[in-house]
Amino acid sequence: MSNSLPVVVMLDFLDKADIEQEVLNGVAKVKCLNAENSSQLTDQDISEAEGVLLWHVVKADKSLIDRMPRLKVISRIGMGYDNVDLQYCGEKGIYVNNVPDYGVDEVADSAMSHILNLLRKTHDLAVAVDQSKEWNTRLASQLHARRLRGKVLGIIGFGKIGKATALRAKGFGLDVVFYDPLLEDGIDKALGVRRASSVRELMSESDIISLHCWLDDQTKHIINEESLSWVKPSGAWLVNTARGAVVHENALVAALLSGRLLGAAIDVVEVEPYPKTGVLFQSVPNLHLTPHTAFYSDEGFVEMRTKAAQEVRRVLVGQKPRNLVNSKFIAYQEQK
Repeated sequence: MSNSLPVVVMLDFLDKADIEQEVLNGVAKVKCLNAENSSQLTDQDISEAEGVLLWHVVKADKSLIDRMPRLKVISRIGMGYDNVDLQYCGEKGIYVNNVPDYGVDEVADSAMSHILNLLRKTHDLAVAVDQSKEWNTRLASQLHARRLRGKVLGIIGFGKIGKATALRAKGFGLDVVFYDPLLEDGIDKALGVRRASSVRELMSESDIISLHCWLDDQTKHIINEESLSWVKPSGAWLVNTARGAVVHENALVAALLSGRLLGAAIDVVEVEPYPKTGVLFQSVPNLHLTPHTAFYSDEGFVEMRTKAAQEVRRVLVGQKPRNLVNSKFIAYQEQK
């Protein structure tokens, strides 16, 4: 056993780790477990793991971390890390990193695609033609296709993806306003956009609302019955490519049924995999659903997996991850 390579486990989402193994050749052996939750992970599977490659399905909480006494690093294959207990990892001296530049282009492109489909009715028109086998040009007026230029796009969360979406939207002639209390003044001037001082201000003036914020205590269900009541009387469209739990699903459905929302495109849901009995599957009008795929492109998928594996490799050869996200907890332990 002393001559064997360290074990790295990919816990969830995929059943093959060929890209990761290529990056870690000569440094570690990668086991791919494809679990849907932590209860499916046996001690035999994970007890020797020195590195974890983690997608978004399994939650790396205290109970799971304690089952891996040799663990040195958790590499989140993606940007968000709300499924990792950062503080506990820091207390145990375990590095946690993410891939902060993954999917910026893909998610921004997907957000704009959803906006175009909601207003220009491209998807609805294509489905109607496919189902009816009729060439009916009146469908566009019947579905109330709308113009983008001049409409106000409100963006909640103005990080990399929010900014990338704003730049794309400006090319379509949209008037962009954003809300992000964490950013310093001047970002609006640099990018030629406007800044709202509150969610209420943004909601009340936006024709389209696109969500690009982190999920935390402040943003959970930021779109709810109250905030949807702030939408202008003429209605608005909503796009969520951020995190499912930033939208209260029952409030979303009620707003679509009442006409307060003219349409919505949802790529992420609060619970995945989404249950067949879920409220969003119950014949909700003007709702477009995609299965958490806004991040994906063939090129981006390879890049993201490669970068996540490279971070594990750095740690196993004695370096720190480049994109450490629990540095304050690690630093606190080192100072004790």
